Amino acid sequence: MAFRVLGLLKSNNVANPKGLKKHNLPYIFIWITYYAWVVAFATWWTASPLTVNAFGSHIRNVLHAVNLLSSAVFVVVAKKEWFVKMARGGAVMIIAGMILFLSAPSAPAQLVAAVVIGIFLGCVNIGILMPFVFALNNTEKLFSVVGSNLLICLISLIQNAGEGGSPHDRQNLILSFVVLIIALCAVAFFKKDSVTAVFDENKTAAPTIPRRVYITLVFNCAFAVLGKGIGTGILNITAEIAGNSVIIWYYIGGIFGCLIYYLLYALASKPLVLIGNITFAFIAMGLLCNSFTGQAPGMATLFGLLLGAGNAMGMITMYYIIGVIGKKYSSMRYLKWSIVLIGLCGGVSGIAAGNIIHSVNNSVLTLAASLATVAVMLLFMVLAPLLIQEQYCGDWARDSEMSEIDNDQLYLFRKYRLSKRETEVCRLLLQGYTLRQISAILSISYSTVNTYCTCAYRKLNINSRAELMIMFRDYIAK
Repeated sequence: MAFRVLGLLKSNNVANPKGLKKHNLPYIFIWITYYAWVVAFATWWTASPLTVNAFGSHIRNVLHAVNLLSSAVFVVVAKKEWFVKMARGGAVMIIAGMILFLSAPSAPAQLVAAVVIGIFLGCVNIGILMPFVFALNNTEKLFSVVGSNLLICLISLIQNAGEGGSPHDRQNLILSFVVLIIALCAVAFFKKDSVTAVFDENKTAAPTIPRRVYITLVFNCAFAVLGKGIGTGILNITAEIAGNSVIIWYYIGGIFGCLIYYLLYALASKPLVLIGNITFAFIAMGLLCNSFTGQAPGMATLFGLLLGAGNAMGMITMYYIIGVIGKKYSSMRYLKWSIVLIGLCGGVSGIAAGNIIHSVNNSVLTLAASLATVAVMLLFMVLAPLLIQEQYCGDWARDSEMSEIDNDQLYLFRKYRLSKRETEVCRLLLQGYTLRQISAILSISYSTVNTYCTCAYRKLNINSRAELMIMFRDYIAK
């Protein structure tokens, strides 16, 4: 089945592995292995109350919170050209912090070491995020994020199936340290010229990022709080009541979520719309199932399976879309807002909400949190098609389906000296929208749209939409 799917893929389909480039393998390798290590060994998200591996739950909370805060600080001050120094310098400090943690004589000393590790995890996060966004093509991004989440689920599944070790088990700590060093070895192959200023090289200004694109940040924050935050807190409560099998089914669901995500991009038309709906639907249905586990214990298994699939798909979407939009618009601003909002508003507040729910461990509170989360998820699921359809007007959603970002279309308009608004109107006309519809999409009056249209036609030396369609038939074909 898998080989048949691969054989049916077009050469420019983002899911076609032929889009992988040899010179970018170090960036793909470190994203998969390092990101998997961080989430599987050093975050609260995978800190099951029944299984403790490598670090204890308290240390994981510290590592996770400091990591998120540090990432937000480093992304604000970082520049693209610093990514090699940040990745290598951060890697050295993480290794030093791990040695300090392993040799720490007391709990306070371990806490200090954990803070050091967490700070420089954030540094390396941004150091590998730069080439992920600006160097990798979309195929490489897709395989990186799907591969890392698949590896997270496999590692966590093995840990929980084996019932883990004790928080003081040095063997587990040393094993995780070795895995981390292997992952960080890839920084030795980083090259500064991998992250190039594509638009500067072509003497063309980077395209202006439309404001509506920032709507994606709302989805990312909502997912982080509801799915990974509150959802994980409820999962931990259910696991303590129903047993470790719920956690195992959660990671089995995560594996299925990764496979579903890949197949949707390989086979579906406008996969982003389907993925948004399916992600929110899985999480909403899972939390709804959890509300009935008291009356039907078997629903706990379904809850774990659905929540795991939804959370895996949500995590993949979060980073994949950051990568696509960041490269499409060559935008450090979007990258910075993404990490700051996801890290602070989504991540930290999500962890806090999940911990509060888990610490209270009240069945009424859990039921209320489940139903409230389901209501919000359903609201986003209803709104998702409308919002994502609007995103397709900005081209980046279509670009997410292809191996390479295609900004050649922008140059077709630029050489005629069209203004930003004139370009937007022309592109929407070429996509089949009427002037009334364009007025609604761009939130400007009909008369203003008509003025932009007239000015654009004059600069293009044409008189009708039919002539526009003929003139830009290559754009339409793409």
